[in-house]
Amino acid sequence: MEKTEITLEYTEQTPALGKMILPKKEPKKPFPWKALAKGGCFCLVGLLWGRVELLGLLRPMGLAYLSAFFGEGGLFWAVWLSVGLGSFPNAPLKAGAGLAAAFAIQLTMGRFLLREEMGKKALLGTFASALSGIFFAISRQGLGFYFAIAAVEGALTLGISYLLQRGISLLLEREKYFTLTREETLSLLLLLGGALAGLASLEHPFLRDTLLPAASAFLLLFAARQEGIGGGAAAGVFLGFLLFLCNGVELPLFVALALGGMLAGCVSGLGRLASALAMVLAPCIFLFYIDMTLLEPIWMGGLVIGAALFSLFPKGLLEKLSGIRKTESPQDRYTKMKELTEEKLLDVSAAFEALAKTFVKEGERKDKGEIGRLVDTIAGRACQDCGLAHYCWEEDLYKTYSMTFSALSHCDSRGRFTEAELPETFRETCPRVDGFVETVNEVYEMYRRDCLWLSRLTECRELVGQQLQAVGQIMQTLSGQMELNCVFLEGAEKALTDALKKQGFRPKKVVVTEEKNGRERTGGSRQVRIVLPACGGKGICRDKILPLVKKTLGCPMVLLEEGTCSVDGAERDCTLHFREEPAFSLTTATAFSPAEEGRPTGDAAAFLETERGNALLALSDGMGTGERAAKESRIAIELLEQFTEAGFDRELAVGMINSALLLRRGEETYATLDICHVDLFDGHAEFVKLGAVATYIWRGSRIISLRSATLPAGILKQVSAEKNEMLLKDGDMILMVTDGITDALGGEEQTGAWLKGKLTSFPMSNPQDAADYILQEAKKERQEGRRDDMTVLASRFWRKRA
Repeated sequence: MEKTEITLEYTEQTPALGKMILPKKEPKKPFPWKALAKGGCFCLVGLLWGRVELLGLLRPMGLAYLSAFFGEGGLFWAVWLSVGLGSFPNAPLKAGAGLAAAFAIQLTMGRFLLREEMGKKALLGTFASALSGIFFAISRQGLGFYFAIAAVEGALTLGISYLLQRGISLLLEREKYFTLTREETLSLLLLLGGALAGLASLEHPFLRDTLLPAASAFLLLFAARQEGIGGGAAAGVFLGFLLFLCNGVELPLFVALALGGMLAGCVSGLGRLASALAMVLAPCIFLFYIDMTLLEPIWMGGLVIGAALFSLFPKGLLEKLSGIRKTESPQDRYTKMKELTEEKLLDVSAAFEALAKTFVKEGERKDKGEIGRLVDTIAGRACQDCGLAHYCWEEDLYKTYSMTFSALSHCDSRGRFTEAELPETFRETCPRVDGFVETVNEVYEMYRRDCLWLSRLTECRELVGQQLQAVGQIMQTLSGQMELNCVFLEGAEKALTDALKKQGFRPKKVVVTEEKNGRERTGGSRQVRIVLPACGGKGICRDKILPLVKKTLGCPMVLLEEGTCSVDGAERDCTLHFREEPAFSLTTATAFSPAEEGRPTGDAAAFLETERGNALLALSDGMGTGERAAKESRIAIELLEQFTEAGFDRELAVGMINSALLLRRGEETYATLDICHVDLFDGHAEFVKLGAVATYIWRGSRIISLRSATLPAGILKQVSAEKNEMLLKDGDMILMVTDGITDALGGEEQTGAWLKGKLTSFPMSNPQDAADYILQEAKKERQEGRRDDMTVLASRFWRKRA
């Protein structure tokens, strides 16, 4: 064997001891231009807010603005510096005391505050304002007037801070789009109005007489475009009143701004140019009649500049800003998704139905030349190499063919053909009579087997076609039920969103839906899905939100999924899923006894409670006893459970179970189906039976029997289930039994009388006790001889207490 020599060559780039492993270079993080720009805007607004003075005495604006940034880290110190720069020139002593108090609060308690804790921030800001006011009053020889001013400033700081924080918290969030509530809109308007009020306090003529009216006009036009006449008027009144308190405008100008915003909202539907003209002309006409001295060319020019800027503002950027307010509603998204899904489902349904028709056509085809081929086969086998074949099948063809056809008819009617049934002339003439008779019987037997297999094949094709057609019907039903079974409750979504925000939460998504029942009833099963910023696994959101959801929706709710709180990572969310809790409940128990000890029972039972607030009770009895019967009943029950969980209609599910049992049978087998479906919201019960014995309702001293006369599943191609409906009452007990119980007690009618006599004498509220008692007593009554499996399913229906 040749040796292979491996030589390692080292190059200058390869180290002598192997390949050098260099640390991975982390990608450079982009410079945070957006964060710096946002922080710069907050500092600029803080500078203007720090300058605001109400009525020439009160200065709560700076500390109210600063308190909203408690717990924001470096951003707090930047805003603290900007507020100080704005407030120091006018009142250095009071401003210094307030800033010192805010400094101390941030170093101690403030840095631990969360963004959602708005009430605590407002209280700490009020505390800082009160401290600065008391210090200032003491420096003025303790006059009571200054203590009163301190109290008023503290109250104003509390209210302004709490209202302002909603807008600031909204701007600090990272979401690109969000839906504003009225309180958030008012908070943002207060933020901008305070900045304009600070701008009005500046002594520069251009800023006071040109930039201020231009910015005011632009803000009012934007509000009018977003909210119409109500938004424009409210923005005008709010802004004018704030500027009036800060001595930024005269009283007539305050009214003029309100009037301009209202008229701009009235004509907002005509376009931006019409709104801009209304914003300029309304103050001019009003001031012309009220006080012409206020029609200063510079101030009115500022209004014209603001209106012109709004008219010429890029439409795409304006639509982007408008998108903050006008987001796509859940109803719009649902409608689009529903239409697309319905089209897909209908296309799939049409494909399945077309495929089902091809199977049915295949099953209906029949060959009319089958008899002729049978006669030719008999002639070929029995008369091959016979000297008289030419005479029989050519010269005397009609008689031979008729006689052979008559022989096949005898086989079809009597099962077998004999030599005695041949014509006498044929027996005397044909040299192969025995072979001819045997060949006729063999060919007919082969034909009969072929017909049997063809019948089975045709039956399977028809069943497959029925299954495919059923799948198509399911698709079509789903497409039609999408709109009926699920409705978005936009009013409830808004109310719940507002309630969450009032409690300091910032929900990213709130979806409230209601599933409608096919029957007319009050209300439906409501679902709530809430997505919140991660809480770090504290569980605060789950513990506080469940009572809030109950109170807002006015109905009992339960949390479906536990452990949804995010534990690590600031970018993850907490997702909470609630569902309306049904008013009723079912407690179910079973008791069974096999026909022979040590062998499996041929009965199968199931109890299923879905998230939609429905409960399913099912009982199946397979044919016979033992393992084979247990297999048939178990298949029927498992299929029923799966179809129910998938939301299939019960009649359709029963039909598919029947087809499945027919397709899989190797010999005659069947299984009964006894189904009870209960709506746990209103107590409506539906009983469906296929070959099952009576179901009994134990209500007080009465026994109500529900019977049917139907065949079990797996016998006929088409089944017609018998359905009964009734409204259950609190305390009712449903008793479902197999025929082993009724046979032991003498029949269905005798079983009802027996149950009434026994159960009324020994009242029982526990379903397990009732099931065990009925089974034991039935076993005592059972006569010797034929033994069958015995099963009792008992379920108590009861109302949940508040």
